[in-house]
Amino acid sequence: MTDAGGGVYAVVPVKDLRGTKSRLAPVLDPAARASLTLYMMGRVVSRVLEAGVDAVGVVSPDPIVLNEAIRRGATPLVQKSRGLDPALEEGRLWATENGASALLVLPADLPLIEAEDVRAVLDEAAVGAPVIISPDGARSGTNALLLRPPDALPFLFGPDSFESHLRAARDRDAEARICENLHISFDLDTAGDLAKYREEETGGGVKGIELIPVEGFPEVRPGDDLETLVAGAVEDVLRSGDVLVVTHKIMSKAEGRLVDLRTVEPSALAKEYAARWGKDPRQIEVVLRESRRVVRMDRGVVISETRHGFVCANAGVDASNVPGEDMVCLLPVDPDRSAARLREALLERLGVEAPVVVSDSFGRAWRFGITDVAIGVSGMNPLADYRGRNDPHGYPMEASVLAVADELAAAAELVMGKTDGVPIAIVRGYAYGRDAGTGQDLLMPPERDMFR
Repeated sequence: MTDAGGGVYAVVPVKDLRGTKSRLAPVLDPAARASLTLYMMGRVVSRVLEAGVDAVGVVSPDPIVLNEAIRRGATPLVQKSRGLDPALEEGRLWATENGASALLVLPADLPLIEAEDVRAVLDEAAVGAPVIISPDGARSGTNALLLRPPDALPFLFGPDSFESHLRAARDRDAEARICENLHISFDLDTAGDLAKYREEETGGGVKGIELIPVEGFPEVRPGDDLETLVAGAVEDVLRSGDVLVVTHKIMSKAEGRLVDLRTVEPSALAKEYAARWGKDPRQIEVVLRESRRVVRMDRGVVISETRHGFVCANAGVDASNVPGEDMVCLLPVDPDRSAARLREALLERLGVEAPVVVSDSFGRAWRFGITDVAIGVSGMNPLADYRGRNDPHGYPMEASVLAVADELAAAAELVMGKTDGVPIAIVRGYAYGRDAGTGQDLLMPPERDMFR
């Protein structure tokens, strides 16, 4: 948005991630709090740019925050001062030096903000008032402040900043308009806020889901344009808000992750182990090459850790659903990137925003049988964290983190089948968390792995 005097710039301050969201410590560990902060900051930046603001500057001392700001299309501003108001002054200087005629200040912890909420503030400014203030839910803090010109008011953030900014406007005979906005008023600071946010995101819980197999998908060959094939297969059925589950096999085939065993020379270890258990030494050799760490070799099975960090049988090397007696299929090099590439293509070609889950079949310790799990995720939070909520009896939950991406993969497999030739399914009606996440979030950190 540009007015007659120049551009509207926005400034978003973000603390060092090591100290972010300390009031959520009872329910989120430091890594989770940092991830949440990055997600919320990214959402604020994206929605502000979508609303038409000319530029967004993210002020922070944290290099991780600044790198994420660049990825989201914002200008990174390395904070040199200490404290919120001094950081905003640095942002104001950046804006004025670049010719901004108006300055919009937003915090980074507005998880529900949409582009239309930002436009509502800009529309208030369009009537000519030099100061626009959006309060928080308690009408004590300031959750959006638009100044025209950028130095129309001093920054007075902190306790009772809403009244402080109104009073400063009166002292300067500057008209101040109040813009009440439900999404902007909601900032996420406490465990109660987190529970409320999750309730908003899920719409009060799952009411029922629909599983839709995508039938008639063609055999995929190396070099095929998988994004085009998938877009064509789902264009008449996929809706925004659906979750698209894709078996890794078609991604691996398109990416050329096939190995002709006739080209493999097995090692002495592979030959010895294969001879003992009646296996193909060439396939054992491929498994060993795909393994970062062998956990156990026994009874003809190799349990190993792949380069992705997955602990599974035979490093994910599989001969099923692969044409040719001497061909085996490997896992995609980067399932998360493959998922992101497909999701971005569907958004660009079909205008549909749908998370993508890449699935594979894994066995489970202490349980018989295999089930599908998520090895790649894009566009959703693969975990649902219920810590901090109360159960139906009023007791707080302290350890309930659900692997919802795994659950979606397993549910979709019910309509895919292992022999039905259906590599894609749509899950409709599931209220997934819209935080950014990947399949790597599902891996147990080594320091918490009790079986390593």
